Amino acid sequence: MASKNLTVLIVDDEPDILELMEEEFKYCGYNTLVAMCGNDAIKILDTQKIDIVVSDYKMPNGNGMSVLSHVNNMKARPLFFFVSGQADVSIEAALSAGARKFFSKPFNLDELIKDIENDLNA
Repeated sequence: MASKNLTVLIVDDEPDILELMEEEFKYCGYNTLVAMCGNDAIKILDTQKIDIVVSDYKMPNGNGMSVLSHVNNMKARPLFFFVSGQADVSIEAALSAGARKFFSKPFNLDELIKDIENDLNA
């Protein structure tokens, strides 16, 4: 799957992380959209074709699980990946709810993208 034809929605309430991930995904050839909360991400999912969602788990105004729940009800479901720095997060619950993988912050952005690409090509 060619990355230049794929759109990634990046959801995180930390502007620095959001900007860093957006720059790296663009550098790797992806189209990107960003949202700073789950509610904004859901609005984007309802209006744009999204292939991949990379979402923080814990955010104000709609957490990552609400975004994943919305994705699970879509006809054309994007691949969903969680990133989180929260220690109290249930990784098992996130994966059983449909997330492909869970990355704990801090993470290596190159490894994150490589893992996503491996999942796409599997």
